[in-house]
Amino acid sequence: MCNKKLNNEVKDIISRFKQTNNINPFVKDLTHLKTYSIDDSQTFEIDDAISLERKPCQYKIWIHIASPTSYFEYQSAIDKNARKLISTVYLSTNTYYMFPEILINEVFSLSDKEKREALSLGVILNKDGSVSSTEIVNSIIKVDFRLNYIEADELIDYAPKEEEDLSIISTILQGRKFWRKNSGAMEILESYGKIFVEDNIPTLKIIDPTLSRQLISEAMILYGNLISDFCNINGIPVPYRVQQRFEKVNKDNIQGLDNKVLYNFLLKKTMGKSYYSINPMPHSSLGLTSYLHATSPIRRYADLLVNFQLNRYLNNKDLISKEEVEKIIHKINNQGRENIMRYREDQKYFLIKWFENNSFKEYNVILLNWINRYKNICILYFKEYYFSTICNLHTQKNLNIGGSFNVKYIVNNNNDIIYFELISS
Repeated sequence: MCNKKLNNEVKDIISRFKQTNNINPFVKDLTHLKTYSIDDSQTFEIDDAISLERKPCQYKIWIHIASPTSYFEYQSAIDKNARKLISTVYLSTNTYYMFPEILINEVFSLSDKEKREALSLGVILNKDGSVSSTEIVNSIIKVDFRLNYIEADELIDYAPKEEEDLSIISTILQGRKFWRKNSGAMEILESYGKIFVEDNIPTLKIIDPTLSRQLISEAMILYGNLISDFCNINGIPVPYRVQQRFEKVNKDNIQGLDNKVLYNFLLKKTMGKSYYSINPMPHSSLGLTSYLHATSPIRRYADLLVNFQLNRYLNNKDLISKEEVEKIIHKINNQGRENIMRYREDQKYFLIKWFENNSFKEYNVILLNWINRYKNICILYFKEYYFSTICNLHTQKNLNIGGSFNVKYIVNNNNDIIYFELISS
């Protein structure tokens, strides 16, 4: 019965969407702006896009976020199904989407060359990166360019006269990042290795923090900060993203602080856990007095809940109550942790497979930490591949944290931990 209701709602949304031709006369038309979406080529859920509007003597950045809650109601079958999942779960050989794929593809995603409803934030920043003015509106947009990160990096680097918007946006948002750093933000820019699986064969891909990735990251942080302030000022109950104050790295007690990998690892350990709360509180590592997740409503329920509340507020409808939001926050925190663990277990499983396929290799590593010295359980960072993992290191030598040496994978039947032996130190 539930699946039948869900299917009927999906069919109804698609039918209404096609009939109206996606033109809503009661929202702000921003289709005249040259609009870009930037994501990985294989990305299916396109939540966000960005534009630049030229004003007299200044620029206005527009950040557009998909508005799925413009198409269905809170407590509908579609909403309840999304809340049950809490987020899209990305596994190596399968993806469990928060919404039916047909809705994501045909209605919700900010697809290129097609008009879509969005929740758009227009912001003008001062030269020091502080906020001069903001505007939050229901909008209609049209993505002109769907770019992957490589294509976006080229536009930012070369900044051709006819396509210089991304380069200008990048420069403005670098100023915003500098403002956050002055407010106490901690930035860790580092490449990282991630496992991808194709035809059941795992490969490891290096993700670099390029200018386009930094641009999108900073734009999403800006959106989350300003929407958080807007909700707080207007008494809109939402799940705020909180990170408690962290302790600074004590340089006197750390060996090898000239080692950037080790320093970044220790820096992350000092940061408090992040969680959702009904109360706005600081997000320490971002250097913000309040913050929330709002930029991925197609893939995260916390963002979808903010999407619901903003749409209701902007259209003078009753808000979801604070008590109801608080109950949902509890589920988001619990189910969210389970989804993260599911993803990590999947990555670990295929990482072991990857090591098995490359068992002939020697790896140069850095010892980041001893978890249990007696049982030889430690965290090793693999320098060539930019990732760290918990493993068992077979050695009788007294190895110091921060030390670099070579190891070789040991084939074993224990799927819970990876075994290595020391080759040279």
